[in-house]
Amino acid sequence: MASQPILATPPSKDAMLNSFLEIVRNNNAPLPLGRNKVVFAATDLEVEMPLLLNRPGAPLACKEPAAVQSSPDDLEPLCRDEWLKPDIRIGNQSFHNPEDIPGDCVHRCYHTRRLTVQNLDSLPLLNRVIQLRIFHEGAYSLDPANMRPVSICTPLELATRLPHLRELDCPWLWEQIPIAFTSQAMRRITRVWEGPWRDARVEFGRGVRHVMPLLPSSLTKVSLWFWRTNAYGHEDQAVQMPDLVGASLSSPSANEFQGMDPVSLGLRDLGSRLEELDVIALITPDIFHSSGDGLLWPRMLHLKVEFHPCAPNGSWYFSGPRGENPHATGFAIMREEHYPLESPEYDDETHALWDDEEDEYWGDEGIYEHYTPDMFRTRPIAERINPLLLAFASSLQRQKMPSLQDGELFTWLTWRPSKDRVQEYEGSDDAPPTSDMEDTVMFRWGVRYDAPKGDGNGKVTWQVGEDWRPEDEVIAAFEDLVGRKGENMEWKAFEFMEEREQDVEAFI
Repeated sequence: MASQPILATPPSKDAMLNSFLEIVRNNNAPLPLGRNKVVFAATDLEVEMPLLLNRPGAPLACKEPAAVQSSPDDLEPLCRDEWLKPDIRIGNQSFHNPEDIPGDCVHRCYHTRRLTVQNLDSLPLLNRVIQLRIFHEGAYSLDPANMRPVSICTPLELATRLPHLRELDCPWLWEQIPIAFTSQAMRRITRVWEGPWRDARVEFGRGVRHVMPLLPSSLTKVSLWFWRTNAYGHEDQAVQMPDLVGASLSSPSANEFQGMDPVSLGLRDLGSRLEELDVIALITPDIFHSSGDGLLWPRMLHLKVEFHPCAPNGSWYFSGPRGENPHATGFAIMREEHYPLESPEYDDETHALWDDEEDEYWGDEGIYEHYTPDMFRTRPIAERINPLLLAFASSLQRQKMPSLQDGELFTWLTWRPSKDRVQEYEGSDDAPPTSDMEDTVMFRWGVRYDAPKGDGNGKVTWQVGEDWRPEDEVIAAFEDLVGRKGENMEWKAFEFMEEREQDVEAFI
């Protein structure tokens, strides 16, 4: 199919300014005499994507071509006497397909190309901005249809244009874990292409190195949630995951990061200048400074790291209750197989699958609401999890983080097994407790450290289950933080629940 050229023309600078002024006038108009007028202490910037038109004479291709969208290069703060706390919400890119076009294709609803900032140096310096939030307006929704992913480097790049920025908040950086749709066509259409996924992580590691000297010294608090927290359990933990750490097209040699995960290294570098860091990411032990005796994160007060049960190299930190660990290592990413394919044959196969499955899955829920998850990894794999715990404990030492008040490392584990696995565990005590074997059970797994206050001792709180303990070296490393006698170490039981609580306010 021929691809129709798309030219996305944003509103002019004057139009944006007039729009803001109109909002102010509308808010001020009904105010009684003597009431203060509206000031822009907080401002929403709605980034609206252009409508994609799929015309009969010029149908859109299933794959999105590379394109550059222009953007206004200047926007002065409206109120020079007040600090600004803007929210940038990335809107959906809607898709129009006339009913009279046969072979309706939803490929275009699932975007793979990330939006980036062009000509960063041409953006103005906004001196009044002290807080910036960037997120997708539908980030709380599970359905990724029409969502426009943004480069995970963009928030930090924008921070370099805000000389007095204090806080950067990103409740979702558009990293997605593959969804286990029952429909094979939906799995292909919504595929998280492994090549671009890896390249985006490489760009983040490289981008942090570039922006570190340019970030404002006032920036002390950063929240980066790379993937959306899973409240529903729609993943398949039995499939092989990609190795996102291996060499990429933009970095053919792994020597650039010395074989380590670029995101973990980038976060480690970023933490060296922060007081608060809140991270949700696929990580390796490289995120923590576990070696050396010098000041590494000298300003850090509060550290919160939620890690995914899968490591970025495709290996897992957890197995099934009976040691099940299919595909213990990730697969290598190849140019021919793991980037969006340009050949029409792949799209034709997907369309044929869709036609075959459409009648089967369309019903009250529809093809989009049928899932075949297999989430069973609830027991730590000692040789994988202990190095992560040890690196965390070593990084908490006073000589490395002298200002630290608290730090925690944790993940959420889910029991939502496949039908075959349900039968295997029926009547067994090995699985987490449920009223029905097909129910979803979630629980928090991790460790928290509270630094001593005054002359008191610190405290370590474990929540790793009653029948599992870290290796002796890990226990000793944490005992060094709170005393060797162990009275300042607490072991909490799991709290099982059907669905983890979501921070709804993070997406408002």
